[in-house]
Amino acid sequence: MRPFDMTHLPRPRVDFEFAKLPPHQALDVEIGAGQGLHAINYSKTHHSRHLLAIEKTHNRFAKLQGRALAHPGLVNLSCIHADAGSFITHCLPQRSLDRVFLLYPNPYVKNSQANLRWHNRPFISQLLAKMKPGAELVLATNLRPYADEALERFKSVWGFHAVDFNEVAPDSVPRTHFEKKYLLRGEKCWNLIFKSRA
Repeated sequence: MRPFDMTHLPRPRVDFEFAKLPPHQALDVEIGAGQGLHAINYSKTHHSRHLLAIEKTHNRFAKLQGRALAHPGLVNLSCIHADAGSFITHCLPQRSLDRVFLLYPNPYVKNSQANLRWHNRPFISQLLAKMKPGAELVLATNLRPYADEALERFKSVWGFHAVDFNEVAPDSVPRTHFEKKYLLRGEKCWNLIFKSRA
């Protein structure tokens, strides 16, 4: 595994100041927040936590931001239009994150794309540095081989402790639009929870 090189990541042009976040709230981040279904519902039900919902693509971020603006009472949600690697690297201090969500990331199923899967990216070393000891990483996927590989890599390469590996109940309230689509089609979805090393 090659070491993470942050020199190629430019500082994102975002209006964000870590110092202005409420110091008493747990800080969570959702990488690839999409259109914001999870971000909105999570922020509604976790008032003591602050969620940074990061989305890179313009169209999805516009929908995410529109949903957030329709819920002006959600003061514990910050929508960030940026590359997650660049934002986390440059804008967050060490040991600041309590929970990280990777919900249905692009699985890059071709063997030639294996290095693009999150659990194979050198960036995970940087993400670990930003997570508090014992912080959670929540991963969801509809592909069992991806889930199995992620389980092995997050444990053996990155030193995470596996806490949970379960099938998402078919009658669950979907967290994301992808999860809704997969469950409606009768596909199995998998939820994995890890804790960072102390």
